Amino acid sequence: MKRARVASRLALWLSAPALLGLLLPLQRAWMPGQGSIGWALDLLAHWQPLYGAAWLVTCLLGALRDRRWLLGLPLLALPWLTASPVAPRSQESSDLVVAVANVNIRQQDPAALLDWLQRKPANLVVLTELSPDYAAALAERQYGGFAHYALHPLASPPGLGVLSDHPLHNVRVLPDGLGALRMEADLDIDGRTVHLIAAHPKPPMATRKYRARDGLLRELASAATARPTIVAGDLNATPWSSALLGSDLRSLRRVSGWAPTYPSEAGGWFGIGIDHVLVSSEFAGTDAQRGPDIGSDHLPVRVGVRWHGE
Repeated sequence: MKRARVASRLALWLSAPALLGLLLPLQRAWMPGQGSIGWALDLLAHWQPLYGAAWLVTCLLGALRDRRWLLGLPLLALPWLTASPVAPRSQESSDLVVAVANVNIRQQDPAALLDWLQRKPANLVVLTELSPDYAAALAERQYGGFAHYALHPLASPPGLGVLSDHPLHNVRVLPDGLGALRMEADLDIDGRTVHLIAAHPKPPMATRKYRARDGLLRELASAATARPTIVAGDLNATPWSSALLGSDLRSLRRVSGWAPTYPSEAGGWFGIGIDHVLVSSEFAGTDAQRGPDIGSDHLPVRVGVRWHGE
């Protein structure tokens, strides 16, 4: 009986932070806010799997004394229900396989990345934190066999690159006001022109960076209503972040899942999912998976997409 009382008290202590954490994405969607409070709440909203685990423990501890706590178990579905919208799913084969890899500015050897791509081929690879040494090593290895590529390496995290089986046209690199870059290009896929954006906004560790990240995603979502678009990269936003939530962002939907990709330690399971592929309404998703350790502090992602438009 004494143990049951102790467990019940622990459940009461855990219940408030766990439940408030699970409800944060709803607040971010309805009242995103761009000030310092909104920034802080957005950082807290990232950890939905952790809040879910805490709520499960809460219900189980409380049930040792009062089985009515088990009535709270359905709330474990909230992380699935409150995540940003996903693209429709297709059971047909992929028209395009897209991989995203933050290769880490300190990493110089692409061997692990290219070995993974040999085992799990992709038609399009977006690289973030591309350093000059990494780019030179890619060139020595013939860019992993990709016929088309556009690289903008830098000795700092904004470096970007794209490897592609399909021709790339009108490649341009655009900065934001904080020094982050995005690479835009027109991708020729079987006679259709798709607008590709490789993006890596600054980590939202200050209010102005948070505003810049959210502003970029809203700008890209607005432009995606006019033409077929794929956005890929380290977006420094989880599926429960204001950067991916809200009615004005629904023209871009996730194909990637929400399994953690950063940091890569312990298989990534104690991190957050911030590496994504987003697509406009012309596309459906066919597959999504997280890749292995490639020597970076991020795990890569690999998704399949299929033309869904007319």
